[in-house]
Amino acid sequence: PVRLRAMACSALAPTLGAFPRARAPVRQPRRHGNATRGSSVPRAVPNAAAPAWLTETSSSREAVPDDVSPQAPLRVLVAGGGLGGLFAAICLRNVGCDVAVLERTSQYRPFGGPIQLASNGVSTIKAVSEKLFHNVHLVSRPFWKTTSGIRDGLKGNWMFTFGAITELPDEGDLPFSICVDRSDLQEQLLNEIGDAGVVQMKSAFSKYENVPETDGGGVLVTLEDGREIRADVLLGADGIWSKVRSQMFKEPSGVKGAGSTASFTGYKLFSGLPVFKPYYYEDVGYAAFIGPDHYFVTCPDRAGRVQWYGFIKATEPNTVDKENPQQFLEETLAGWAPEVLELIRATQPAEIEQRDLWDRFPSVTKSWADGNVTLIGDSCHATMPNIGQGAGLAFEDGYELAAILKNVKKRSDVQTALQSFYKRRILRTAAVQGLGRMNSEAIKILTPLLPIRPVVEYFIGPFLPLVFRAQFGYCYGFCPTQMPAGEARQLADTMRTRHRREAETAWSDAERNGAIVAGVENKHENPAREVIAK
Repeated sequence: PVRLRAMACSALAPTLGAFPRARAPVRQPRRHGNATRGSSVPRAVPNAAAPAWLTETSSSREAVPDDVSPQAPLRVLVAGGGLGGLFAAICLRNVGCDVAVLERTSQYRPFGGPIQLASNGVSTIKAVSEKLFHNVHLVSRPFWKTTSGIRDGLKGNWMFTFGAITELPDEGDLPFSICVDRSDLQEQLLNEIGDAGVVQMKSAFSKYENVPETDGGGVLVTLEDGREIRADVLLGADGIWSKVRSQMFKEPSGVKGAGSTASFTGYKLFSGLPVFKPYYYEDVGYAAFIGPDHYFVTCPDRAGRVQWYGFIKATEPNTVDKENPQQFLEETLAGWAPEVLELIRATQPAEIEQRDLWDRFPSVTKSWADGNVTLIGDSCHATMPNIGQGAGLAFEDGYELAAILKNVKKRSDVQTALQSFYKRRILRTAAVQGLGRMNSEAIKILTPLLPIRPVVEYFIGPFLPLVFRAQFGYCYGFCPTQMPAGEARQLADTMRTRHRREAETAWSDAERNGAIVAGVENKHENPAREVIAK
């Protein structure tokens, strides 16, 4: 059974925000190729309705009392307006903190594709805001009644399936894992925040300085444009190439790739998101096709699209991007299953993204809290994407940090509280990071054994369901609130109906425009068909 955290949902019950509501954000249509899809992306009004403390003078800061109260709440500055930073801002504001988010870009634009938000991440959203939970499910698809697992990259048939993805939530009264587009999720987080002044656009972090208690305490943050902001807490949520982290750990600032302290995983990642109609669109959550040296992951998205990722073995990072990635992938994966090649051919070369894949080793010997500064998400525990826990862990961070800061009664106790946050999170995040890297290494071990696949399945097959169940059980173990299985199934079925309707409309539109969206016929038995048909 799934281990459930006995944390009261009321700990993060919303309280009245401290900022006046600004005018509605300007919205920009989202485009994929030549077609506009889905809802619009909010663009926060630069510096609208900024909290007064962002521009306070030194003398006014000295007047802030040590005692934390509704009249003098903790002032938290979040560096980074991505998924983790926005969710942390929601959690912190719900427990009474004054929060401002620094986002370096001038406006939010569509980026990335769909991500898996596992049951632990979905449960965390539900514990923080039922409204946000509802709105996120309006723009996502469920893993309920789908199969996920490993397939033979050359032949296409199923090798192993991950039944635990749907079985564990159903048994433990948890929300089901979902697939949601990054931009859709970001939009819902911005809508939940509501106040445009909370998110400060064109505000790029440069450096911080912990201020001694004798000088008023807190942390002094300097932005790239020279502005200085004094806060009680600085939260680094600025991603794997975090500038907050680089200063905290004395790493090269602004350096990405091989010159950084991140760890190259040995793969270059190619990805695409075409409108396509494969035979498995409704029945598969995600599938990893493994073959010699490489592996290829498919994940049906909303609106008739399929996200695919090609993990191509690379001997070194920072290689020049391929001029024609489609041709390169067809040549590299020649002889692979038609389910793989058809997705590559359905994607325009200019729409194929490519980047080196990095993660970080767990920070078990060095705290990610420094005085009044701490880190969350990829800035301190970047994980491999194959574990599907990047956003979920970041959401857990925001939830846990808010629960800790809620109980801080004096500003002089903040540093101790941030160290306790690190101690509470390090073992779990390190374990999940390890699972992600272990999955990647396991695939490297399996691919050379494909010629003797029957032997591998005979000896390994009986144990893998137990391994997968233990892995997903641990990941889903952070569950601040439950959802009765009947309600979760009903919600998932409603989502599947909407998902099917959206896809049919998108495919019809594409065919009217001359696109070929139909995939190859199914020639492989789905070993979990009896499970997803329930």
